[in-house]
Amino acid sequence: MSWCLGLAAALFAAVGAVSAVEPGAAAPGFSLMPFSGTQTVRLSDYRGKVVLVDFWASWCGSCRQSLPLYNDLEADYRAADFAILAVNLDEAADDATAFLREHPVSYMALQDPQGNVAQAFGLKGMPSSYLIDRDGIVRYRHIGFEPRDIDALKHEIATLIEKH
Repeated sequence: MSWCLGLAAALFAAVGAVSAVEPGAAAPGFSLMPFSGTQTVRLSDYRGKVVLVDFWASWCGSCRQSLPLYNDLEADYRAADFAILAVNLDEAADDATAFLREHPVSYMALQDPQGNVAQAFGLKGMPSSYLIDRDGIVRYRHIGFEPRDIDALKHEIATLIEKH
């Protein structure tokens, strides 16, 4: 467990020099490889949809709760032009794939082993998620996760979907 905290501290120290993306700012663009597939996924591919970009890692205890709950969230809003992009920060892909075997997800899981996208977003904690509107603007940012957060997230998603 102490190695997890050390790794997390190192990650946040490395990205700490970059300001966190705040609500109202344009989401940083990115292009990452998915765990399943061979074609790069770009955030810009999802323009016109409401997108939850969620940063996670196999060593993140809260991610063990959030990722499975996001399966239901994605299913609830799939028809309403909503998507989840789960950006993994494990340096070793094997750690992430083992996690995904144990906690399968129905949405897109992407690899960011160098943490470049996390750095662009200026991550301040794990897990962190950013809710992005149809025009690519960050509208909500969540740091950490508790199961009760799902209700607030559903409200935020529904609000952004209704604005279209």
